[in-house]
Amino acid sequence: MDEQERLVIRRKILGIALRQARERAGKTIKDCAALLGIPPARYRAYEAGRGDLTLPELEALAWFFQCPLSALLEPDRHVASLSEDGMAEAIPELLTLRHRIIGLILRQARERAGKSLREVATFLGCTPRRIRAYESGERPIPLVELERLCLYLGVSLSDFYDTDSPIGQLVLLLDQVERFRTLSPEVRSFVTSPVNLPYLRLAMRLAELPADRLRHIAEDLLEITL
Repeated sequence: MDEQERLVIRRKILGIALRQARERAGKTIKDCAALLGIPPARYRAYEAGRGDLTLPELEALAWFFQCPLSALLEPDRHVASLSEDGMAEAIPELLTLRHRIIGLILRQARERAGKSLREVATFLGCTPRRIRAYESGERPIPLVELERLCLYLGVSLSDFYDTDSPIGQLVLLLDQVERFRTLSPEVRSFVTSPVNLPYLRLAMRLAELPADRLRHIAEDLLEITL
């Protein structure tokens, strides 16, 4: 994902947080535009993710909505604090963003694999226009087609998983809990024992080291023990 695409997604996410904060505060678009001294169409563009508001404008809106500035600057935390009803209302827009993000990841995977739009379209038995719509997020890609493309492009379906939003984090946590339940009782006991936390942290740090660095550490340990 290039920087321009990140900016587009960032504007969209900020727009969602802005609209939800405004609605919770019982304010109208006209109210907010009047506060900032701008046309309503310009403020509407902010919430649609098509305009660039400034930090002073965001600060003024936070005051107007009586909400923390961090709730607007950190949309993920903001969405996570919503009630169940609020989250349900946010899902349609979150889905739109997810389709766009999946499209961007798909395009990157296609380009890394050196495949053209026409080659991918031929593989799926559709038109290049449809593939382009998938990659732009204008048309959601069916799961069965995404799975086929993962095999074709040499990537994993997990590369497309949502790991950032509150929904994605909850789903990830549930998966982790399920995997934990499949561990043997002895392993579960070891992992959950507070006295073993230093060993677990050490194992995590070692797992992040490159293979050559681990080899040097093992050689040093052998020299010490011999």
